[in-house]
Amino acid sequence: MDVINTGVIGLGMGRGHARGFDACPDARVAVLCDSDEQRLAEESEKYPDALTCSDYRQMLEMEDLDAVAVALPNYLHAPVTLDLLRAGKHVLCEKPMAMNSGEAEAMKAEAEACNRILMMHFNMRFMSTAATLRPLVEAGEFGKIYHITTTYTRRNGYPHPGSWFGQRAKSGGGPLIDLGVHRLDLALWLMDYPPPASVLGCNYDLLAKEKMADFDFDCEDFSAALIRFEDGSSMYMASSWDGHQRRESEITMNIYGDRASAFERNGELTLCADDAEEPSVRRLGAEEPQETSQQHFIRTIRNGAEPGPSAAHGVTVMRLLDAIYESARTGREVRL
Repeated sequence: MDVINTGVIGLGMGRGHARGFDACPDARVAVLCDSDEQRLAEESEKYPDALTCSDYRQMLEMEDLDAVAVALPNYLHAPVTLDLLRAGKHVLCEKPMAMNSGEAEAMKAEAEACNRILMMHFNMRFMSTAATLRPLVEAGEFGKIYHITTTYTRRNGYPHPGSWFGQRAKSGGGPLIDLGVHRLDLALWLMDYPPPASVLGCNYDLLAKEKMADFDFDCEDFSAALIRFEDGSSMYMASSWDGHQRRESEITMNIYGDRASAFERNGELTLCADDAEEPSVRRLGAEEPQETSQQHFIRTIRNGAEPGPSAAHGVTVMRLLDAIYESARTGREVRL
């Protein structure tokens, strides 16, 4: 194929996918879809050659449409993705992959059965922190990574109060499945996705009970979890939409290896190591990513390759999210 024709379903988060596809020299934005007619009209002005529709099922019949980004509310990820795969389309699916691991496994199985690429939009892999740290991991700079601590917390950062984000039946959960999913994938990727062994999770909604009392809201506002892996390594992660903190948003990651450690706070990176005489501390300059997630998606389609953020990784992340929610609900460790 000379040019890969792409479509985008959902023009909230999907606007970024459209820009990303438009920036790919061997792809074009062919179809835009959104149920909000005004938003659809406004976005279509940027891509005058693109077709528009308000029902994604119209896209299933478009033979020239090769690939689609799904940027819909979480509860629609699985059914829409399954329809697209069965119609012969490659799919770039927004995070989280689905509402639960059962849906995620069905999506992975369908992609394999249809011989279509299903890539997760774990976009933090395509940012400067990942571009800086991943080469160090591959070069063995850290040695054996035995623990990672990662957080993504906000101070009063509920997304669109009253919307589907705070309704568990449509979102699957709160900040854990909204923000924590990003940090979970990035940390797992830096650890080369070790098989998980057990999870201990805690969720809280103490601040939301007051602040979200006037809205349809039944999710956590803070989540924390300890994950143990089969190789003996571990991870602590925390995410929140609300909390008493100095900054509006805090993003951190501490990587502990037997040769060196790295510490990230809001994009600032420091590498620390001990030699025979004195500790070495080095500030790391942020590296520029080699490609965007949309460029990576298009490249895998063209080469017939497995995407980095694969469906298998998406399933693992969903299994861990399920386990954290189950552990928090029961107050017990969940073994995987």
